[in-house]
Amino acid sequence: MKFYGREAELHLMEQLYKKTPSFLVITGRRRIGKTTLVREFIRSRPSLYFFVDNHKKIDLLMEEYAQILSHHFNLPPFFSIKKPSDLFTFLIQIKEPIIVVFDEFQRFSQIYPSFYSELQNAWDQRPADSGVFLIVTGSSIGMMNRLFQDGGAPLFKRADTRITLRPFGITEIFPVLDDLTSLPLEEKLKIYYLFGGIIHYYYLFEKFSCHNFSDILEKMIFSEFGPLRREISDILVEEFGSEHASYHAIITALAGGKTSMKEIGDRAGISVTSLHPYLDNLINLLGIVTYQVPIGDKKGRSRLGRYFLTDPFFRFYARFVYPNMSTFEAGKFSSLITTVHNGWNSYAGKCFEDLVREVISSDNSFQFELTGPWWNRKGDEIDIVAIKPDRTLVVECKNRELTGDQALDIINMVMKKTDLIAFLTHPVTCGVAARRVMGKENLKKDGNFIWDLQDFSSFLEKPSGLQ
Repeated sequence: MKFYGREAELHLMEQLYKKTPSFLVITGRRRIGKTTLVREFIRSRPSLYFFVDNHKKIDLLMEEYAQILSHHFNLPPFFSIKKPSDLFTFLIQIKEPIIVVFDEFQRFSQIYPSFYSELQNAWDQRPADSGVFLIVTGSSIGMMNRLFQDGGAPLFKRADTRITLRPFGITEIFPVLDDLTSLPLEEKLKIYYLFGGIIHYYYLFEKFSCHNFSDILEKMIFSEFGPLRREISDILVEEFGSEHASYHAIITALAGGKTSMKEIGDRAGISVTSLHPYLDNLINLLGIVTYQVPIGDKKGRSRLGRYFLTDPFFRFYARFVYPNMSTFEAGKFSSLITTVHNGWNSYAGKCFEDLVREVISSDNSFQFELTGPWWNRKGDEIDIVAIKPDRTLVVECKNRELTGDQALDIINMVMKKTDLIAFLTHPVTCGVAARRVMGKENLKKDGNFIWDLQDFSSFLEKPSGLQ
């Protein structure tokens, strides 16, 4: 499968490569494509790639890195690297342009914490004519923040700049899906609801010769040899060790619609007073949970904040796999696949809402300044409120087909809720988003906002095509 996107990131890397010595930090959650981006950039350029294996002690890593240097520079057999300071001394003296990559850089904190201060000392003494373009990558977002952004950290302000990779958006992923398959739109959406913008999963889709959603379930997840069979468990165990069971319980609570601290704690069996560090790690270390307040509130002041599991594959796993782990481990995959198919429509409701919100947020013709959900203490909720100085759009999402009368009833219900929100700018347009709305043109003529998957197809062809 070809390399997709990341044009801005590659352009920045090219700029830094031309102005050595340079130092770049690349962060982002696991599977986001950090290593793929780096490999694409170094593909036709001189480079040294050092993987930080946290199962090795520092002396074994230095031995491995010395072999890489020997091979690249054709050094004599007696060449050796005994300690990181020797490695840095060697690297910064290279005059010709060369890219030096440390992949999963944060792991040195477990292997050899002094690595960072020794790198700082070497980098501060680098010659002005050094040809090194140093790139470090890290999946532990919180740890990388502490290494490079905390004022007392050895590497504070040492990097020239930083790239934080985000999942691909809908307009970036659908060209990938179009290249991989000719499935109808609704089938492609099922794949997107499962994988989101994590490009690595689409590489696996092609590698394992999948042709549709059912193939993914049968070949990649619910299979003894499926590459994603233990994806989530492996991530949680590697990141959190013996505490992985608590994290499993928390993401299951989130996937089940529990959003407040009390609801999550009660469902996961963890006291509210002990819960915050877990949620903080899921937000800042893994990047799979977000904390949101109702649109119009400020995070530091609102008492209505909620936690949401935003990663699609974690959400799928927590909904369909972890609660059925006994069946899963017994290899009774056919019954689990049936469970997924039977429960998919109700599960996809939140996915559809997220899709509509993403489309509205990225639509160039609207350019809303704020977009998000709204709720209050009494249980009133609106799926999407989009605001700009001269207009507000309020939308309810329904992942099903609607008749014209059903759509109008929903619009009238939403309109009544707008009276509860004091800060809306006027005029306020109310509407509904659904998979299909019959008679939508007549509803539009009356000034209502109506959106369905036919409009989504137009949006994909022209991102500013939302009407």
